[in-house]
Amino acid sequence: MKKVEEVLPFKGQVSLEGLYLGQELKEMATKIGRSVVLTDFLTDKNGVVSKAGKDAQSQFQIPAEIKNSSDWGRFQELMAQADVTISSGSYFKRLATSQDILYQFESGNAFEKLGQWRLSHGYKKRSPDLAVITRHLDFELPKELLRSGRKIVIFTTDAVAISDRARALKNANTIILGGGETDVDGGRLITTLANEMGYRVIMMVSGPAVLNLLLTAKCLDLLYVTEAQVEIPFDDPATVRTMLSGGKKPSELKEFHLANQFIQENVVTEAGSLISQSFLKYEKT
Repeated sequence: MKKVEEVLPFKGQVSLEGLYLGQELKEMATKIGRSVVLTDFLTDKNGVVSKAGKDAQSQFQIPAEIKNSSDWGRFQELMAQADVTISSGSYFKRLATSQDILYQFESGNAFEKLGQWRLSHGYKKRSPDLAVITRHLDFELPKELLRSGRKIVIFTTDAVAISDRARALKNANTIILGGGETDVDGGRLITTLANEMGYRVIMMVSGPAVLNLLLTAKCLDLLYVTEAQVEIPFDDPATVRTMLSGGKKPSELKEFHLANQFIQENVVTEAGSLISQSFLKYEKT
């Protein structure tokens, strides 16, 4: 059984598997009397989360030098506790090349055990409901997702929400809401999901742009970061994306403080290299 070293707030060894299931996010929401909003990122030491491929047509991808199953498993443990996840319309345009964040908890899939965990812990479905942020409705929702019985809420601009395309996309489980005049407002997004729709644990599973939206609206409660202790090389800053704008460090977010830290050694990456990484949890002060 893989172990990690806890260094904050306590010291000692704990099991890697189940590390984040012990966060008890739903209980946290009950305790504070409101919804909990969180996200989780994998970065290098400088906050890089993705890098463009060598081909001009290639998309930004998580670098193989930091990508690893230990991080991905902890991401899934957090997502398994969510009532709803927040994704982006762009995810549905690149489904063929993206990691699965739609069906992994369903029977026969990679994290079906977490789907069973949800059912045994009071969740009505193996997978959380889905919120999608998009300025344009220029994508298709997979038929498998539409047949899943999960509620899908698409947040777009006020004008697009009343367009013919929006009316065509609506069905029994899919609703489309206006979230702002020119862009989706983070405050309106969370207020709708938390107060109007009653979701208690809300996890953002998109990228830096949506993270910035939540930070700007001061709606994020928990920021989980797996920081790989390597540096992704690049010559042109335009070829990488960082978690925070300008490569800012999470420790520079004045409204957050480091609450938990775990260290894992000898992590095998997708590139085949061995690295160490830190699992960090920043809480809003």
